Amino acid sequence: MRLIAMLFVLSACGGSKPTSTSTQTSTPTSTSTSTSTPPPLTGGSLLIGDIVSPKSFDPKSTLVSLEPQFIACYNQARATTLGLHGKVKLLIHVNEGGTCVGVDAEPGGSANDPALVACLGDALKAAHFPKPGGSATVIAPLVFRP
Repeated sequence: MRLIAMLFVLSACGGSKPTSTSTQTSTPTSTSTSTSTPPPLTGGSLLIGDIVSPKSFDPKSTLVSLEPQFIACYNQARATTLGLHGKVKLLIHVNEGGTCVGVDAEPGGSANDPALVACLGDALKAAHFPKPGGSATVIAPLVFRP
């Protein structure tokens, strides 16, 4: 009797026996608070100081054309070295064909950061300088500011 009464109540309330079982699944959204890679820094400014080079060789236009890449290098380096700013003096070695074959930083300078110097070196090695009439070493003082 109880079973009949229960069925009566269920049918009177609109209840029905489910015909199939479905399980809804959803893909969980990532709420990770990982501190893996911070967003790249932007901004920054560069001042190219007085360039020292042989009299017949003027590398300034090439260095000025690389300014956006130099600033990108600076922003990349200061993402890992907080507070990086100041001066770095580069020694740029250019062969007789106008190709940069090496870049070193003079000791000292508050922005003499190995990652920054390496990135600047890569940008310089990808650039093409005017032919210096033999090999040349250029001294380029750079001042970076956030």
